[in-house]
Amino acid sequence: MHKRLSDFLKTNNILYNLQFGFRKKHSTSHALTSLVENIYQALDKGEFACAIFIDLQKAFDTVDINILLSKLNYYGIRGVANDWFKSFLTNRKQNVNIDGIDSNTLDIDIGVPQGSVLGPLLFSLYINDLQYAIKYCQTRLFADDTNILKTDKSLKTINKLINFDLKNLWNWLCSNKISLNVSKTELIIFRPRGKNLDYKVDFRLNKERIYPSTSVKYLGLDLDEHLTWKNQTNILSNKLNKANAMISKIRHFVDTHTIKSIYFALFNSHLSYGCLSWGCNNSNSKRLFVLQKKAVRLMEFAQRDSPSNPIFHNLEILKLEDLVKVESCLFINKSINKQQPEIFNDWFNFSCDSHAYPTRNANIGTLNVNAYNSHFYGRCSFSNYAIKNWNFLQRSHPSTQLSDLSISQLKNLLKSHFLDSYKA
Repeated sequence: MHKRLSDFLKTNNILYNLQFGFRKKHSTSHALTSLVENIYQALDKGEFACAIFIDLQKAFDTVDINILLSKLNYYGIRGVANDWFKSFLTNRKQNVNIDGIDSNTLDIDIGVPQGSVLGPLLFSLYINDLQYAIKYCQTRLFADDTNILKTDKSLKTINKLINFDLKNLWNWLCSNKISLNVSKTELIIFRPRGKNLDYKVDFRLNKERIYPSTSVKYLGLDLDEHLTWKNQTNILSNKLNKANAMISKIRHFVDTHTIKSIYFALFNSHLSYGCLSWGCNNSNSKRLFVLQKKAVRLMEFAQRDSPSNPIFHNLEILKLEDLVKVESCLFINKSINKQQPEIFNDWFNFSCDSHAYPTRNANIGTLNVNAYNSHFYGRCSFSNYAIKNWNFLQRSHPSTQLSDLSISQLKNLLKSHFLDSYKA
C-alpha cells in the first residue's frame, strides 16, 4: 500500500516540492542545501533573510484521523482505498507491560501509527497544504521540522509580511488541531557581515513575541546569523576529537580494514554530514582538516609530524577539501540526470545550452557559472563552488563526459583522481 500510495502521489505531483521528509531521493542534505543556498543568494544581493524554525509538539501523535481521511479523499484517495485507510487508522488500542504486568487497554483515537511504514507518509500528506496558508514566505518542510523564510532589503517589510504569515500559520495549526510550542520556536535574521539591523523587529505568534537568535540548529547543523559556520565548526571539532580518542584506543586491537570501518562510522560520518552546506565557504575548515590528519596518522601509527599525503593514499581516504569536491560533483550529476528533487533541476546548465557557438568549453560539457555580486556569499555559495569544481574536473578529463557516468563510475573516477594527486 505504501508503494501504491507513493506512486499515486508522484504520478499526480501531489506532494509539495519543498517537502523533503520521507520521500524517495529526498534527504536532510537536500533540505539544508536548498535553504542555505537561498540565504546565500539573498546575502549576495545585500538583503536580509529572516527564517523562523517552528517547533510542532508531538506532531505525529496529534493527527486528527477524521481530518486526515478528509484530506485523503480530497487528494483522490476515495472509495475502497479510503475505507482501507479508515480501517487501518481507527479502532487501534494500546497497553503497557512492565515486569509481566499489563496496564488497562485504551483506545487510540488520534495520531498516525509510529513505527509503521505508512505513518510518516500519511503525516506528510496531513501537512501538505500548510504551504497554501503561507502567502509571502517560502515554506520548507522536513516531516515536522518546518521553517519559513522571507528575504528583502527592508527589515520593516520582512517584519510586516512574516507577521501576516504567522497569523495565517496559527489559524492553519488550530484548524488542523496541531499544537505548537512558541517558546521553542526560533527566529534568526541572516545578514551580510558588517550590515547592521536598521529596524527594531517585532515578530509575534498567537500574540506571543519571538525574539531573534544569533544562531539556530536546523537538521543537525548550527546556522549563525552571518553564515560563518564558526559554531558548527566548534561543535564538529568536539565530535571529531572524541572520535579520535576512540580510534586511538581501538587501533591496538584491530586490523587495518576494521579500523577504516571504525573511521568511517565514527569520524567520517560527522565530517561529511552537511558538508555541501558548510564545507564550500568555511574559513574554519582548516581546524577540521588538522583533526582528519590526526585521525589517519593514528590509524597508521605514524608520527605526529609525518607527511599525511602518503597516509591518505595508502588508506584510500579523501582529504576534507577533496571530499567536498567529490560530493558537489555527485550532486550535480544527480541533478543533471534527474535523480534529485525537482527543485534542483534548473540549478545547473551546460555552456552549450546558452548559445550555438561550438566553443571548446561547450564541447567538453562545462557548466555556466552563475552571476554573483560578492566573493564571500556569491562566488563561494554552494552552486558556484560546485560548478567551479565540476568545470575544473571536466577539463581535466576532456575525453569523458562526467554527466554520462553513473554515480558509482563518477565517484570512482574522482576518487582515483584525487588519490593519485597525493602521490606527488
